[in-house]
Amino acid sequence: MTTDRAALVGRFLWSLGNFASSFGLRFVSNVILTRLLDPAVFGVMVIVNAMRLGIELLTDVGIEQNIVRHREGAEHAFFNTAWTMQIIRGFCLTSLFLALSPMLAGFYEVDTRIFLAIAFAPLLTSLHSTSVFLAVKNLEVKRRTLFEFSAELAGFIVTLCLVLAMPNVWGLLTGTLCAIAIRSMLSYRLPHPGHRLMIDRGYARQILKFGGWIMVSSVIIFAASNLDRLTLGKIAPLALVGIYGLARTMADIPALMARRLGYQIIFPMLADAKSRGDEAMVGSVSPARMKLVLLAAAVIGLGVGCADWAVFILYDSRYADAGWMLSLLLFGTWFSVLSNFNEALLMGAGRPAYETGANVVRFAVLAAGLWSGYLWAGVAGAIAAIVTAEVGRYLFVAHGQRREHLSFFRQDALATLALLAVVGVWVGARLLLGLGDPWRMMLTGLK
Repeated sequence: MTTDRAALVGRFLWSLGNFASSFGLRFVSNVILTRLLDPAVFGVMVIVNAMRLGIELLTDVGIEQNIVRHREGAEHAFFNTAWTMQIIRGFCLTSLFLALSPMLAGFYEVDTRIFLAIAFAPLLTSLHSTSVFLAVKNLEVKRRTLFEFSAELAGFIVTLCLVLAMPNVWGLLTGTLCAIAIRSMLSYRLPHPGHRLMIDRGYARQILKFGGWIMVSSVIIFAASNLDRLTLGKIAPLALVGIYGLARTMADIPALMARRLGYQIIFPMLADAKSRGDEAMVGSVSPARMKLVLLAAAVIGLGVGCADWAVFILYDSRYADAGWMLSLLLFGTWFSVLSNFNEALLMGAGRPAYETGANVVRFAVLAAGLWSGYLWAGVAGAIAAIVTAEVGRYLFVAHGQRREHLSFFRQDALATLALLAVVGVWVGARLLLGLGDPWRMMLTGLK
């Protein structure tokens, strides 16, 4: 095994370990919190967190992507210019969020104080050290993994203690803010150039120039990723929104893993190779990518076939409908996994516009089908629109890959057939054993 391949395997294993530990903590936290809190509390947090993410993505100029791709990203002037711009942006976004909070609270019929409190999240987030991004630039996956795990563990402990003391939305909300603050504080323990507030006009212009597509893409990604939560938050009961939010959170796990692998390993590797004129790097990614997508197909196929059992075992009867929702959502997750891998390839090749276009397609399909799907068949109809939107996103990215000579369409087709085979085996075995299919409760939860 070559040194490069050994390094790639090592980074992959550390990224996988990072995700596994993060998932484990969030999973344990989620199971415990659902025992302590009513589904309606989670419904409120689904709405609030979706709005928080939307605010945070406004004016996103890709500070991380700029530091990772720029040859001078670790230089003192560039590093601190990016850090200063990040803090200014966080302050402005919190001010905007505070101003919008009364209107948002009235629209969703939620206590105004809840929106006013979460409005400080963008500022707390912006205060973290940009050394986190240097770890990505330098492919220091181990260091980034240990940092993320430490931050999430501390946040988990604090949130759990607060919810035990205040078993309501305020305990969960305060825990969220504390977890963000803890992560920001711990980030300064990572190696970095000395921090100093400064703006180098030349570097600032470069950051804004490259960040133009990132900013547009971030807003569109938010809209495409959270339109379901924001729409259901308005038209569905809060308890149902909370149950759907639980299913959506679990369904997003494989896609988040794919995005993390793509943007912490594939993107910086290809960006570095492009800067050195190394055209052979893309070919070296292909075998590892095939193994990854086949593994994802097996895991997601198993999830589709057994989602209702997992929810039944882990959660109480109030959350039973999350089982069939999760099973259906995982079909959309599959195409999201493929899209995340492919978008990272295109980003590494310096083509961020395709990600933006793909999410425009995704948003357009959701906007056209989400509301009508819910009115037609309840949550099941909304999920059908989500799956269709993910297919549209994938096809647009695949078209971009073909134009840029970075296509992995055959790999994706084979892996999709493998996914369907796994689902067929599991569902067929369940029916033969008289255990029913994963969607048997769907008819009682359509409206």
